[in-house]
Amino acid sequence: MTALIDFKNISKIYNPGENEVRALDGVSLTIESGEFAAIVGQSGSGKSTLMNMIGLLDVCTEGEYLLDGGDVSSLSDDELSDIRNKKIGFIFQGFNLISSLTAQANVELPLVYRGMKKDERERLSRDALTRVGLDNRMHHLPTQMSGGQQQRVAIARAVAAKPPIILADEPTGNLDSASGEDVMRILRELNDEGRTVILITHDNDIASTAKRVIRIHDGKIVEDSRQA
Repeated sequence: MTALIDFKNISKIYNPGENEVRALDGVSLTIESGEFAAIVGQSGSGKSTLMNMIGLLDVCTEGEYLLDGGDVSSLSDDELSDIRNKKIGFIFQGFNLISSLTAQANVELPLVYRGMKKDERERLSRDALTRVGLDNRMHHLPTQMSGGQQQRVAIARAVAAKPPIILADEPTGNLDSASGEDVMRILRELNDEGRTVILITHDNDIASTAKRVIRIHDGKIVEDSRQA
């Protein structure tokens, strides 16, 4: 089976030379389709750099990255953006919603970039918001919703186009415990339906809900274990 995500000796080096910083240092990692993996590390460990690499938001200095069997290591920004828009749904700690747009319009925005017709955009955005329990909040602005509701809008935006990969960066970081549990339940459901979910976190309790835990420290993977 071809790995969905395949890192081959990936390094990310800042200030090459005498004072270089290796944010990632020779990382090799494979993630299969349908996995639920947590990447865990403290601030400065390299986990955010690893997330940016996986999500095609940054490119490696050394090594090779195969995504779904295709080498994406040397693609142009436009090519990376196109693949990112089709294959990866992002969920961020800070929600990243546009305050002047309703929940439905926020969810539709990535679909606009994909050139999708209005009727299809509206159908997919309604379905996604209903999926996360916000069918009665579609026309509300972010400022009219709680933090937990805003994060559910962000999840709906990430999954509306049904990308194969969901990349969640500290998705419970700004939420109370009840809202955080709700977000994790939705992510588990998405994984049960076949989506590959990659969770970036510093929280061991959150990480323990994933089926695989990958620990990173000083730019290197120091543990890779699967939960029973």
